[in-house]
Amino acid sequence: MTTKPQLFDWDDLRIFHALVSSGSMSSAARKLGIGQPTVSRRLEQLETRIGARLVTRGADGVELTDIGERIWAQVQIMQNTAGDIERIAHQADRADAGTVHLAAPEVVAGYWIARQLPSFVEANPLINLEINTRVDGEMALDQSDISLQMTESKRMSHVATELATLHYVPFAARAYLDTYGAPKSVADVLNHRIADLVSYREQQTHWPKEASAIKQMMNPSLTTDNSLALVEAVRAGTAISMIPTYAAKVQPDLVHVDLGLEVPITLWMVYHPDQRRVTRVRKVLDWLREIFDGSLYPWFRKDYLPPNTFSDVDVVHVRGERPRPRALD
Repeated sequence: MTTKPQLFDWDDLRIFHALVSSGSMSSAARKLGIGQPTVSRRLEQLETRIGARLVTRGADGVELTDIGERIWAQVQIMQNTAGDIERIAHQADRADAGTVHLAAPEVVAGYWIARQLPSFVEANPLINLEINTRVDGEMALDQSDISLQMTESKRMSHVATELATLHYVPFAARAYLDTYGAPKSVADVLNHRIADLVSYREQQTHWPKEASAIKQMMNPSLTTDNSLALVEAVRAGTAISMIPTYAAKVQPDLVHVDLGLEVPITLWMVYHPDQRRVTRVRKVLDWLREIFDGSLYPWFRKDYLPPNTFSDVDVVHVRGERPRPRALD
């Protein structure tokens, strides 16, 4: 009797899921913690076994073929089913002990959550909190018990609540201003050194029209995918950049370059409702609500507060001529 060869293995589909949900080979490799050549090779193996091309590759990333669309729909169902199985297993364990997987943006995890951990760890010594800053969006929901993200989840099966508002404003270091001077007008900021975060491009659709248009006109001197590196580069005097105002509470040596420009971005807390039944996850959910409570930490409120109202940062007011951005589509 001849054994029918295996058409694919589950790990191939996991890599296919990461590729499509992240949009590119490099992003999928980064999220999975493997090399880009491995992602490419495993995709080729899957396509060879199936006998059809699943994606096409272009300058903007990957696009699904017709057969790829059909397989992608089934892979999403499989991924959701796997998540349901894990949640059912967790419900059998209501103990305070165990691991809770939390996905969060780097700057939120590094500059805020990490600084609030001592009291949580002291009160919950048997909970192991694993914080992952390398996954986001749909991938984060698949790999985490709780996901903090800057876009609202479209999954009907999950709860998405507004946890906080992050108010982005321009910051610089005193060393930068001493060396290059402050912008003479809002238009003059385009002549200065600018640091940019890769994820700001994804958030740009949520930015106010003028801020988004001005950003399109800027020519960054530094671009990075690491928000902590961006903040530290600004503190070192490298450039001016948009940074959440709560960074001023943590790093009062920053200088607010007040251009009359503020970008509010909602931070969402997303989780499956069944997670509330797991004691350790519920404790983390409640703790996150506490440390992002706008009544206790006003920089997370919906209404904007200038950084110098709650920290010792200096402020440089810049007004005058504004750039004339081209019309947005």
